[in-house]
Amino acid sequence: AVVSTQSTGEYNSKVGLAILFDQAGGKMTTAMAESIAESDKGRKRTQELIAEIKMKWDEWDGRNSQPKDGALLFKDFYDGFMAPYFGCYSCKNTRTALKGIDMDNDGLVDWCEFKVYLIWAAREYPRVEDAQKLLDKAFRCGIIPAMLDQ
Repeated sequence: AVVSTQSTGEYNSKVGLAILFDQAGGKMTTAMAESIAESDKGRKRTQELIAEIKMKWDEWDGRNSQPKDGALLFKDFYDGFMAPYFGCYSCKNTRTALKGIDMDNDGLVDWCEFKVYLIWAAREYPRVEDAQKLLDKAFRCGIIPAMLDQ
């Protein structure tokens, strides 16, 4: 079995699916193993980009008399991250996207819920140069298409 150092709970990218297949006892193909190995090579850079985004997240966490608990109110998440991609906070598409990100339906966006999209984007687009471009890929290629399933 191939052992990846990227056990993240993200199983929607090609690499994530290969890891899940391996963990479920499947027989990996050479291409799957190579994909995982290639992804592992970029792991440090991915962690750096995600850490940069987490710093921005932490600036929003705890605003508006909310506890600093790793979760953002929908409005704070919109203001901090979504506004460049969605026209207005109260628009139907924005509300649909927020519900799609809020996997546990608690009315908040938790860091772990958002981080899954960032990891997915880093795995699918491993040559992304900076944190802003990673956010762009997460929103334009992950979150926005996912909201169509809502």
